[in-house]
Amino acid sequence: MGQVYFAIDTKINGTFPNGDCHTHMADNTVCHKPMRLNMKKTINTITQTVTFTFDGYQDKDGLIVNAALAPVTLGMADVSPANATYAMLHGFAARIGDAAAIPKSADNQFTVTEAMRRAEVEGMVNFYANPDNVEWNQRVAAGPKKAAFNPAIQAIAEKRGSTYEEAMAWFNAKLMAELAAM
Repeated sequence: MGQVYFAIDTKINGTFPNGDCHTHMADNTVCHKPMRLNMKKTINTITQTVTFTFDGYQDKDGLIVNAALAPVTLGMADVSPANATYAMLHGFAARIGDAAAIPKSADNQFTVTEAMRRAEVEGMVNFYANPDNVEWNQRVAAGPKKAAFNPAIQAIAEKRGSTYEEAMAWFNAKLMAELAAM
Protein backbone atom coordinates (compact mmCIF):
# COMPACT_ATOMS: atom_id res chain seq x y z
CA MET A 1 0.00 0.00 0.00
CA GLY A 2 2.91 2.41 0.59
CA GLN A 3 1.95 5.94 1.46
CA VAL A 4 -1.53 7.38 1.39
CA TYR A 5 -1.99 11.15 1.30
CA PHE A 6 -4.87 13.20 2.66
CA ALA A 7 -5.29 16.98 2.79
CA ILE A 8 -7.44 18.87 5.26
CA ASP A 9 -8.26 22.53 4.73
CA THR A 10 -7.18 24.79 7.55
CA LYS A 11 -8.96 28.14 7.67
CA ILE A 12 -6.62 30.91 8.68
CA ASN A 13 -7.23 34.57 7.96
CA GLY A 14 -4.83 37.48 7.77
CA THR A 15 -1.56 38.34 6.08
CA PHE A 16 1.43 36.03 6.24
CA PRO A 17 5.14 36.87 6.37
CA ASN A 18 5.58 35.95 2.70
CA GLY A 19 2.90 38.46 1.66
CA ASP A 20 0.19 35.95 0.88
CA CYS A 21 -3.13 36.47 2.60
CA HIS A 22 -6.71 35.33 3.05
CA THR A 23 -10.09 36.99 3.28
CA HIS A 24 -10.24 39.01 6.47
CA MET A 25 -13.44 37.75 8.07
CA ALA A 26 -13.92 40.57 10.58
CA ASP A 27 -14.71 43.25 8.01
CA ASN A 28 -15.28 41.06 4.93
CA THR A 29 -12.44 42.72 3.01
CA VAL A 30 -10.61 40.53 0.54
CA CYS A 31 -6.86 40.59 0.26
CA HIS A 32 -5.50 41.02 -3.28
CA LYS A 33 -3.63 37.71 -3.19
CA PRO A 34 -5.82 34.96 -1.68
CA MET A 35 -4.08 31.83 -0.44
CA ARG A 36 -5.42 28.56 0.95
CA LEU A 37 -3.42 26.82 3.65
CA ASN A 38 -3.54 23.09 4.15
CA MET A 39 -2.56 20.73 6.89
CA LYS A 40 -1.62 17.42 5.29
CA LYS A 41 -1.65 13.96 6.85
CA THR A 42 0.66 11.31 5.46
CA ILE A 43 0.04 7.72 6.48
CA ASN A 44 3.13 5.58 5.92
CA THR A 45 2.28 1.90 6.30
CA ILE A 46 5.92 0.86 6.00
CA THR A 47 7.20 2.94 8.94
CA GLN A 48 3.79 2.76 10.65
CA THR A 49 3.62 6.51 11.16
CA VAL A 50 1.24 9.37 10.58
CA THR A 51 2.95 12.67 9.83
CA PHE A 52 1.14 16.01 9.92
CA THR A 53 2.72 18.80 7.86
CA PHE A 54 1.71 22.44 7.80
CA ASP A 55 1.93 25.06 5.06
CA GLY A 56 4.24 27.86 6.04
CA TYR A 57 6.97 25.63 7.49
CA GLN A 58 9.09 25.73 4.34
CA ASP A 59 9.21 28.05 1.36
CA LYS A 60 9.05 26.87 -2.25
CA ASP A 61 12.84 26.25 -2.20
CA GLY A 62 12.62 24.01 0.88
CA LEU A 63 14.11 26.54 3.29
CA ILE A 64 12.58 26.59 6.77
CA VAL A 65 10.47 29.73 7.16
CA ASN A 66 8.63 29.04 10.41
CA ALA A 67 10.13 26.40 12.73
CA ALA A 68 7.01 26.59 14.91
CA LEU A 69 5.18 24.81 12.05
CA ALA A 70 7.54 21.82 11.97
CA PRO A 71 5.95 18.47 11.04
CA VAL A 72 4.52 16.33 13.84
CA THR A 73 4.77 12.53 13.58
CA LEU A 74 2.95 9.83 15.52
CA GLY A 75 4.63 6.42 15.39
CA MET A 76 2.67 3.30 16.19
CA ALA A 77 5.62 2.07 18.28
CA ASP A 78 4.93 5.00 20.63
CA VAL A 79 1.23 4.20 21.07
CA SER A 80 -0.12 1.87 23.76
CA PRO A 81 -1.66 -1.38 22.48
CA ALA A 82 -5.03 -0.33 23.93
CA ASN A 83 -4.99 2.99 22.01
CA ALA A 84 -3.72 1.30 18.85
CA THR A 85 -6.56 -1.24 18.99
CA TYR A 86 -9.15 1.46 19.67
CA ALA A 87 -7.79 3.65 16.84
CA MET A 88 -7.91 0.70 14.44
CA LEU A 89 -11.51 -0.10 15.38
CA HIS A 90 -12.45 3.60 15.26
CA GLY A 91 -10.98 3.82 11.75
CA PHE A 92 -12.97 0.80 10.57
CA ALA A 93 -16.15 2.11 12.24
CA ALA A 94 -15.75 5.49 10.53
CA ARG A 95 -14.83 4.02 7.14
CA ILE A 96 -17.60 1.43 7.12
CA GLY A 97 -20.12 3.88 8.60
CA ASP A 98 -19.28 6.39 5.85
CA ALA A 99 -20.32 3.79 3.27
CA ALA A 100 -23.83 3.93 4.73
CA ALA A 101 -24.05 7.66 3.96
CA ILE A 102 -25.82 7.07 0.65
CA PRO A 103 -26.80 10.26 -1.18
CA LYS A 104 -30.38 10.56 -2.34
CA SER A 105 -30.38 10.67 -6.13
CA ALA A 106 -32.41 9.82 -9.20
CA ASP A 107 -30.67 6.42 -9.23
CA ASN A 108 -32.40 5.50 -5.96
CA GLN A 109 -35.60 7.52 -6.60
CA PHE A 110 -34.39 9.97 -3.93
CA THR A 111 -35.02 7.35 -1.26
CA VAL A 112 -32.46 5.78 1.07
CA THR A 113 -33.65 2.91 3.25
CA GLU A 114 -32.10 1.12 6.20
CA ALA A 115 -31.88 -1.99 4.01
CA MET A 116 -29.76 -0.01 1.51
CA ARG A 117 -27.51 1.24 4.31
CA ARG A 118 -27.18 -2.27 5.70
CA ALA A 119 -26.21 -3.63 2.29
CA GLU A 120 -23.44 -1.03 1.98
CA VAL A 121 -22.17 -1.79 5.51
CA GLU A 122 -22.26 -5.53 4.84
CA GLY A 123 -20.37 -5.06 1.59
CA MET A 124 -17.61 -3.09 3.33
CA VAL A 125 -17.41 -5.58 6.21
CA ASN A 126 -17.05 -8.45 3.74
CA PHE A 127 -14.41 -6.47 1.83
CA TYR A 128 -12.26 -5.90 4.94
CA ALA A 129 -12.94 -9.32 6.52
CA ASN A 130 -10.92 -11.01 3.77
CA PRO A 131 -7.41 -11.86 5.06
CA ASP A 132 -6.08 -11.83 1.48
CA ASN A 133 -7.26 -8.26 0.88
CA VAL A 134 -4.46 -5.69 1.27
CA GLU A 135 -6.36 -2.73 -0.21
CA TRP A 136 -8.04 -0.04 1.89
CA ASN A 137 -10.15 1.29 -0.97
CA GLN A 138 -12.73 -0.91 -2.71
CA ARG A 139 -12.39 1.04 -5.97
CA VAL A 140 -8.65 0.36 -6.11
CA ALA A 141 -9.27 -3.33 -5.48
CA ALA A 142 -11.95 -3.43 -8.19
CA GLY A 143 -9.54 -2.14 -10.85
CA PRO A 144 -10.18 0.53 -13.47
CA LYS A 145 -13.73 1.83 -13.66
CA LYS A 146 -15.73 0.67 -16.66
CA ALA A 147 -16.98 3.34 -19.02
CA ALA A 148 -20.64 4.19 -18.52
CA PHE A 149 -23.03 2.45 -20.90
CA ASN A 150 -25.67 4.65 -22.49
CA PRO A 151 -28.63 2.78 -24.03
CA ALA A 152 -29.41 5.78 -26.26
CA ILE A 153 -25.91 5.61 -27.78
CA GLN A 154 -26.37 1.85 -28.29
CA ALA A 155 -29.67 2.52 -30.12
CA ILE A 156 -27.91 5.10 -32.33
CA ALA A 157 -25.18 2.53 -33.10
CA GLU A 158 -27.76 -0.07 -34.10
CA LYS A 159 -29.71 2.44 -36.22
CA ARG A 160 -26.53 3.67 -37.99
CA GLY A 161 -25.00 0.20 -38.30
CA SER A 162 -21.87 1.28 -36.41
CA THR A 163 -19.98 0.36 -33.26
CA TYR A 164 -20.87 1.86 -29.90
CA GLU A 165 -17.66 3.95 -29.99
CA GLU A 166 -18.42 5.29 -33.49
CA ALA A 167 -21.96 6.20 -32.42
CA MET A 168 -20.59 7.98 -29.35
CA ALA A 169 -18.15 9.97 -31.50
CA TRP A 170 -20.94 10.85 -33.99
CA PHE A 171 -23.27 11.93 -31.19
CA ASN A 172 -20.62 14.03 -29.44
CA ALA A 173 -19.66 15.75 -32.72
CA LYS A 174 -23.32 16.51 -33.43
CA LEU A 175 -23.85 17.84 -29.91
CA MET A 176 -20.76 20.07 -30.12
CA ALA A 177 -21.91 21.44 -33.50
CA GLU A 178 -25.31 22.28 -32.03
CA LEU A 179 -23.67 23.99 -29.05
CA ALA A 180 -21.39 25.99 -31.36
CA ALA A 181 -24.43 27.13 -33.36
CA MET A 182 -26.13 28.56 -30.25
